[in-house]
Amino acid sequence: MLLLMQVSYNGYYVALPWLRCEFDPRYLLHNANTSLKVVYAITLKTFFFRRVLLRVLLVYFTGTYNTRYITNILKLRFTKKTQAVVDTVEVNNQNYNDVLHLSNYDIVGFGYPIYAFNTPQYFLKYIKKQKFSKENISQMPYYFIYKNSGEVYNVNNASSYSLVNVLNKKKIYPNNEYHFVMPYNIHFRFADEIIREMLVMNNKLADILVEEVTNKIKNIQKYHLINILTSNILKIQYIGGSVNSYFYHVNDNLCDKCMACVKACPVNNIYVKKGKIRFHHKCIMCMRCSFNCHKDAFNIGILNKWRVNGKYDLKKIEKEMPYKRCITKDTKGFFKCYIPYYENIEKRYLELFEREKKHD
Repeated sequence: MLLLMQVSYNGYYVALPWLRCEFDPRYLLHNANTSLKVVYAITLKTFFFRRVLLRVLLVYFTGTYNTRYITNILKLRFTKKTQAVVDTVEVNNQNYNDVLHLSNYDIVGFGYPIYAFNTPQYFLKYIKKQKFSKENISQMPYYFIYKNSGEVYNVNNASSYSLVNVLNKKKIYPNNEYHFVMPYNIHFRFADEIIREMLVMNNKLADILVEEVTNKIKNIQKYHLINILTSNILKIQYIGGSVNSYFYHVNDNLCDKCMACVKACPVNNIYVKKGKIRFHHKCIMCMRCSFNCHKDAFNIGILNKWRVNGKYDLKKIEKEMPYKRCITKDTKGFFKCYIPYYENIEKRYLELFEREKKHD
């Protein structure tokens, strides 16, 4: 007897189209309401199966938690739109030597904040240390990259160049790449109304990402040579944190020794000696300490004039602040670069989802 069945196995719903079932007289047959209920002893001879639920892994590094915020948006979108099981790995010193098992997943995303038009060296070293097994490679999940910054200059397009090279050497080939915008944690503070519009666009881009990635619609493009050269020149930032950390200090009159900075530093660069905050020289300039210090006690050396203090309440801005379009064709100055960026998101969103509405 051949049956078409669906069973739950190890967290997956697995379709088993071909089962050979052999009746075993040891089990009870009985008739109830003219329906014959039979319990079979099933011997599995041969079958084909497919996963109904997607498994998604999002591996990311975050400085002042912008990338964590985006990761949570993506996790929610994947879960709601595809009923996927989504795991996240936030790279830090506690899990820096852990090994990723990519063969357990159908989709894998790598996320990071753009530092000086580059992938953070800390994240690159983590990926380089990974020794993906042959089993992992043979499974070939669908790979994508998501990144974020406060500006959308063209040179940012090549920020993943080093990351892609590292992945390619491990026979991992990203198919898609997405650039989100998030408010600065250095240079200057963004106004809430700018952030409100930013979050609206990020939600649309998240919808685009999930739609394209789950349907394997590739979008990754070759990086322009001039952008590659520029980002490579600016890799001098990789040693900038180590050098600049010699000039860091904390105002003891303001510091209340809450130790939040010591606990939060992703590279354990901050420590206490004789009751005072001190610094090693392995800073990656993520700005987590100075940005989140509730006493604004940090001096970040050469970059102190660019220091921004006080986290953005993104959830409150999104839930409570009315949405009003800020970036228009008449926008000038720094935010002018957002005009084509937002236009491209709107255009792609309409292409994907207005077309679906027409078909419905």
